[in-house]
Amino acid sequence: MKEDSLFLKTLEKAFSLKKELSAREIYALFPSSNEKTIAWHLHKETLKGNLEKKNHGLYTLSRSLEKTRDSSMRISALGSQCHDALLECGYDFYLSGLDCLTGHGFSVDGSFPVIVCTTLNQVKDVQLEIMRRYDLAITEDELCMLDMENIRSRIQFVILGSENFKLQKNHYAFKEKAFVDLYYCVTRMDYPVAVEELPHILGLIEPNRYRFFQSTKDRNLSDELNFLLNYNSHFIKAFAKYI
Repeated sequence: MKEDSLFLKTLEKAFSLKKELSAREIYALFPSSNEKTIAWHLHKETLKGNLEKKNHGLYTLSRSLEKTRDSSMRISALGSQCHDALLECGYDFYLSGLDCLTGHGFSVDGSFPVIVCTTLNQVKDVQLEIMRRYDLAITEDELCMLDMENIRSRIQFVILGSENFKLQKNHYAFKEKAFVDLYYCVTRMDYPVAVEELPHILGLIEPNRYRFFQSTKDRNLSDELNFLLNYNSHFIKAFAKYI
């Protein structure tokens, strides 16, 4: 795992200087490694959606990484404030949901609760910190609070536990994880987005299969969601009416 991370970080640094790199140029970045090993890493990172292979054997950093990198330019004001506060406190976290889906055909106007993912052992700590600074934050084990209208209308944050921090970059979830977390909040936590909108959102983001599968696994939704990528958009839209 560490080797994969080091490989990608080295490539990101090289791509910051040059938009496209040939396989030969990439091999030269790792002079002590066997070319077959580098080729395997290239295949793996392309499968994950971190790299894109162009014509004539050229590679570039994927557009999904670039969009995640500048997500802070488009997220809601509340999401931005939360991001800066948790970063200052040193928590392991990343924003998810609608804030990380902006730039894919729609934007967030700030009226939706911010979805925050953190490690399982820090869920309560992050919740308390957010409530100390802002307003109500709810966790997955507090669903009974949703039955009280005066409470539900005040919810500004949803805190979720996560075990896979490879599904984010710079504290912003990749689009696949953002969608899966949004789906979870809509179907389990009465999040204020119509379930009928979910297929439309999924169609807009064009998910990478590898990341989508990893995301559903992190949210324990593999059996429920992975079938979506195996059916056409017309079926999904029609199916949403019966969820």
